[in-house]
Amino acid sequence: MKKIYFTGLLLVLLGISPLAWATHIVGGEFELTKLNQKDSYLLTLNLYFDLINGNPEAEDANIIATIFRKKDNQFVTDIVLPKIGSEEINYTNPVCTSAKVRTKLILYGQILTLEAPNYSDPGGYYVVWERCCRNGTITNILIPGSVGNTFYLEFPAVVRNGVQFINSSPSFSNPKGDYICLNDPFVFEFGAIDPDGDELRYSLVTPYAGYSSTTYPIPGNKGSSNYPLVKWAPSIDNAHIIPGPQPLRVDPTSGRLTVTANRSGLYVFSVMCEEYRNNVRIGVVRRDFQLMALDCPKNTAPSVKMREVGKSKFYSSKDTLVIKSDDKRCFDLLFADRDRQSNLNLSLRPVNFVNNGLVSLSPTFGVINGPTDTLRTKLCWTNCAETSDNKPLLFQVIALDQGCPAPKSDTLLVKILFEPKPNRKPTVSTNLPQNTATVLDTTSVRFMVIANDIDGDSITLEAIGRGFDLQAEGMQFTNGSAVGSIQTPFVWNPPCGAANQPSYTIDFIVKDKRCIQEHKDTITVQLYNLQKANRAPTIRTDLPDNTVDFYIGKTQADSLFPIPLGHAIVFDVIAEDLDSNAINLTGRGRGFDMAALGMQFNDKVGVARVVSPFSWEPDCGALQESDQAEYMVDFFAEDQTCSPNRFDTVSVKFIIHDLSTEYTFKPANVFTPNGDSKNDYFQIPNLPEDNCKDKFEHIEVYNRWGKLTFQSDSRDFRWAGNNYPTGSYYYLIKYTRYTYKGYVSLLK
Repeated sequence: MKKIYFTGLLLVLLGISPLAWATHIVGGEFELTKLNQKDSYLLTLNLYFDLINGNPEAEDANIIATIFRKKDNQFVTDIVLPKIGSEEINYTNPVCTSAKVRTKLILYGQILTLEAPNYSDPGGYYVVWERCCRNGTITNILIPGSVGNTFYLEFPAVVRNGVQFINSSPSFSNPKGDYICLNDPFVFEFGAIDPDGDELRYSLVTPYAGYSSTTYPIPGNKGSSNYPLVKWAPSIDNAHIIPGPQPLRVDPTSGRLTVTANRSGLYVFSVMCEEYRNNVRIGVVRRDFQLMALDCPKNTAPSVKMREVGKSKFYSSKDTLVIKSDDKRCFDLLFADRDRQSNLNLSLRPVNFVNNGLVSLSPTFGVINGPTDTLRTKLCWTNCAETSDNKPLLFQVIALDQGCPAPKSDTLLVKILFEPKPNRKPTVSTNLPQNTATVLDTTSVRFMVIANDIDGDSITLEAIGRGFDLQAEGMQFTNGSAVGSIQTPFVWNPPCGAANQPSYTIDFIVKDKRCIQEHKDTITVQLYNLQKANRAPTIRTDLPDNTVDFYIGKTQADSLFPIPLGHAIVFDVIAEDLDSNAINLTGRGRGFDMAALGMQFNDKVGVARVVSPFSWEPDCGALQESDQAEYMVDFFAEDQTCSPNRFDTVSVKFIIHDLSTEYTFKPANVFTPNGDSKNDYFQIPNLPEDNCKDKFEHIEVYNRWGKLTFQSDSRDFRWAGNNYPTGSYYYLIKYTRYTYKGYVSLLK
């Protein structure tokens, strides 16, 4: 009792929990990876922890690894590796979990610097960490719960012959948490990948026990060329680490483990992976792990058969199927499994071709209900499946069950030779005579492009201009696709710029879309663009001198406008083309909008001769509050050719005047309303004329006492003086800006 107490007290004084030696270690390995930064490396330890028998309190928060020089085991440095993550190891088949096997990966890691002055010894270096204790339920070693684990990795110097030597250690893939079923062949992928492409060689070795113990579970790492090994149990050695008809073996090239065990138990083993470059060994890593062998229910592999639809004979992998071009391309697949309620996953694996939708399998999953049940699926090829050089297509049909601990499968290798289906070349043509056309200036050309495929395949039709873009030159053609045949119009309305290039070459290309093959045909069309001689059009008006003097408010008789049209200006604009080309006739006001000013004129298009009338009834607004305003309207004629000699212009000048008004007049100063029809009324026929600035508003007549006796807003007023006595009367005539006063005598 005192000894036990003393041991516990010593561990407490050392800062180590009495649970630190608790059995928990399944295995693991070091990994050293070169980083991008100079001299920087990542050192990691993958530690596999027993989740069923291990105590969580034995899980270390960090570890201390030590680097030694290999030639003399000289200490170099210690590295603290903190825990940086953990995860539970999965099974190949997740439904196959066992209450006896559960493993967790604990990852420790640290970045370190390996500089040449400290790591240049040609013999290399090794990193080591020792820890007790292994899993206490291990079957093939003695007193396993008291045996430690030594994790070990060798690495080369970082310089060789004065040149930096870059190397990363092999990287093992994460193992599965699978178990072995007795008397059932078991395969376990245990290989590594080397980032530098170095050669890897694998061998089974006796695991290191090291110097740790239950008394000193973490004794501190020691340099050694001969670490203590675990002691195998009776009848166990490196040739029979897991006993059975086929003891545990490792493939020296791939690292794949194979075994057929006949005794239940938990077996520990160690695989040494040696790294060679140019046939020189430069590194070593040892990985320890455990496998559980259980007496589990028997799982038989499924079976797969195939036959052509409608036939009873099954296909043999020794045969080669020959499928003619018009044969059906579907096959019946029959899957069986002696186990009840067996879930099967079905798949295809091409061997010498890429599938790309050539072949399909449906359905790809099913359930077998026992030895008398059969799962049927359909395998179908598309019409695009073809063989070349008389070599068959090879593919595998795979049936995979979900048995434990790992799925079992059956694979049927199929060889099919497809006789090619004839594929004749498509054709393309046009209805353009001799596939040549000459275009004068901007006259258009139109023709049809016809493509056909005698086999009825899908085809595409496209047009490509040689050295130019069709759309940029005003050419219209829509590339398209169809099955069997397609007709597409080509239209060209040449813009004037096309006259700068005398000819255009266009290729019309048809391609068939028969699977991966392609056949095509091309027809070429030549278009020539010529510029013919051209005389410019002419434009004129029926106005003398193309000038209009217009006085607002003048009557027809008094108007100074050369054509007696009253208060409106009307004339015709005539454009003519001696070459009988199409003409555009347009009119534009210089610096003003014609329609906003009330001018009426329509642009027109015609052939050879175009006439468009102009009309305008100016009002005071045209004067813009001045006594006179001038307007210039330009009329243009342009023929629809590309000739630079295709324009003519005529300009009409409008001079708009306000009437000048004479503000002197001599009204009668007496009138005699006696019915003799002579001077019976007071009226003023010669009142000043209205203009835009001054207009007659009204007249008022008053007696001598200032009483209003007459009023009128008509400039043609007539006052008869009815009921008013003889006498003098005063009048007032009001204009917009002026007022006139006078008197008149009424005599009876």
